[in-house]
Amino acid sequence: MIAVEEISLTRGDFSFAGISLQVPESSYTVLMGPSGAGKTLLLESIGGFLPVTGGRILVAGRDVTMLPPEKRGIGFMYQDYSLFPHLTVEENIAYGLKMKGIASCERTSTVKTLLSSFSLHTLASRHTGSLSGGEKQRVALARALATRPSALLLDEPFAALDPEARLSCMDEVKAIQKEHGLTILQVSHDRDEAYRLADQVVVMDNGRILQKGTPAAVFSYPVHPTVAALAGFENMLEGTSGSSEGGRTRLSIGTGTIIADRMVPAGDRVFACIRSRDITLAGADISQSEQVNRIDGQVISMVATEHGCQVRFAGPFPLLIDIPGDRSLQDCQLGDHVVALVAPADVHLIHLPKNTGEGGNAP
Repeated sequence: MIAVEEISLTRGDFSFAGISLQVPESSYTVLMGPSGAGKTLLLESIGGFLPVTGGRILVAGRDVTMLPPEKRGIGFMYQDYSLFPHLTVEENIAYGLKMKGIASCERTSTVKTLLSSFSLHTLASRHTGSLSGGEKQRVALARALATRPSALLLDEPFAALDPEARLSCMDEVKAIQKEHGLTILQVSHDRDEAYRLADQVVVMDNGRILQKGTPAAVFSYPVHPTVAALAGFENMLEGTSGSSEGGRTRLSIGTGTIIADRMVPAGDRVFACIRSRDITLAGADISQSEQVNRIDGQVISMVATEHGCQVRFAGPFPLLIDIPGDRSLQDCQLGDHVVALVAPADVHLIHLPKNTGEGGNAP
């Protein structure tokens, strides 16, 4: 287990104070957040590369706060690989094992297994300076795993890989993690990556933890606008709550209103978060329904996508709408006056209590 207890750190103009985080034993945690959130600094603090000014860091129950990196029992992989250019691929992977005094026959066996696992056997005798970015990334992963550390810190380890190699490497790392009971904390910007790998997702911004939980819980029920953006809610509409009845609240947004399936106090700030795929378009003559929000407006742009088209809609508030390919030409044309339809259940509310700028609790 990795336990971060109320640690503080200052690095130039950036700082975080009182951050606490637990990565359970033999689990995979993905750390997410916008650029500049402090994700890599947190990893470097845990790894021992940056000294903290307060709090404690424990790895497998051992206080490592004051220990140098090599004494912490943690593997670390930087986003820029940090390989030894004067060594071959095989020598890079074996380096940590050699430093630990592992016997030659065991080193050879471990390196051979990792070369095969990461499809590097044909590159074994090449120096890393001649490798592509994706090849370097695979070598760095293999090197980080070679010593079988009790905990592993990964800074965007799959970012430079092509889609096919990326999926293969993710599956291999997850298999190794499960097989050896590794505790992994990884930085990522990719939601699909988190779904594929993570037992726990932690979102941070501006040096503080905003939300943590399973991928499904965090991405389905974000409690802060930053988390909602990472979760794929393309439409985040700020407004004010109005009357509530029957478990629903009417919201004032822009010059219009929308109803959401949640009760919040009247007069509070809210963000109504709606995924673009959860909105449909219809002709302006469609009949009214109490079960669906009806928003009148106009199509102001249409952009082709892999699965259909993306529509920008101007009405009492702007909307981004994804239309499946088999319906995109039938439903609307540029300049059409149309109606956007969204079910109250598809409007996720982030409640911002009065006089604060922070997200409230998930429903």
